[in-house]
Amino acid sequence: MSATNESFDLKIDRHTITITNPDRILFPQDKLTKLDLITYYQAIAPIMIPHMHGRPVSMQRFPEGINHEGFYQKDAGDYFPTWIKREEMETEEGSKTVHYVVCNNAATLVYLAQQAVITPHLWLSTTKKLNYPDRMIFDFDPPSEHAFAQVMRAAKAMRTLLEEQGLVPHVMTTGSKGLHVTTAIKPQHTFDVMRATARALAQELVSRYPDLVTTNVRKDAREGKVFVDYLRNAWGQTGVAPYAVRARNGAPIATPLHWDELTARMQAQKFTMQNIFKRLARMDDPWKDMHKSARALKI
Repeated sequence: MSATNESFDLKIDRHTITITNPDRILFPQDKLTKLDLITYYQAIAPIMIPHMHGRPVSMQRFPEGINHEGFYQKDAGDYFPTWIKREEMETEEGSKTVHYVVCNNAATLVYLAQQAVITPHLWLSTTKKLNYPDRMIFDFDPPSEHAFAQVMRAAKAMRTLLEEQGLVPHVMTTGSKGLHVTTAIKPQHTFDVMRATARALAQELVSRYPDLVTTNVRKDAREGKVFVDYLRNAWGQTGVAPYAVRARNGAPIATPLHWDELTARMQAQKFTMQNIFKRLARMDDPWKDMHKSARALKI
């Protein structure tokens, strides 16, 4: 692909995608363009698509670049190609129908990048059983940009707690400030049941480590502790897709890790569009077989 500001057609998986404004700068500090984003997502698709397959997507778009305010888009507009899979569902209020994109192939992922979707966020359930989640997620948010060691300690503590429940936890940098700890679960219970279980686990973590973690949503009341966010374990809530780009300087990547990588050398934004493929050239995706580790929740 050669960079040009003129539109051109890109053929992927028998689909043709018109690429417009390829030279538009999305990451000004890093001088990364929309074409760079498209090229990244086309290259990462074989590894990323298995994590996205069958899951409704919430699209975080930045048409003018990350220095301008972006927005979330749930509904696939009428201008989206007909070959892109959609999942229709009513809002919780029942006031309207939303047509969520379901990203099952590289062509769809590239089309989203063409729409300046820098970060796709995924549902915790699949279209096969929308009301029954198959992922439970905990987001560990540091009290400051320089407290990642605290985040790693908290994530390791949650790992122990989840393993005590017979679950198999996985860890990922968010590409933002913290870590996600995610476990695959069998889709046997509703979101309400999972949320109650996640809340109980988060509260148990706080009881064990009251000086390290908190579930207090108010930032001014966290007292320098790591915030354990379990609230996204609910209908319609999402988590950042593995290998998604984040809208931050450096174009950091949400990167699945092995647990033994949580050392002093690890940082939340260590992996970027520029270096992620070096990592993947020397190791497999740590989350490659997560679905095989699904366990039943203990209710």
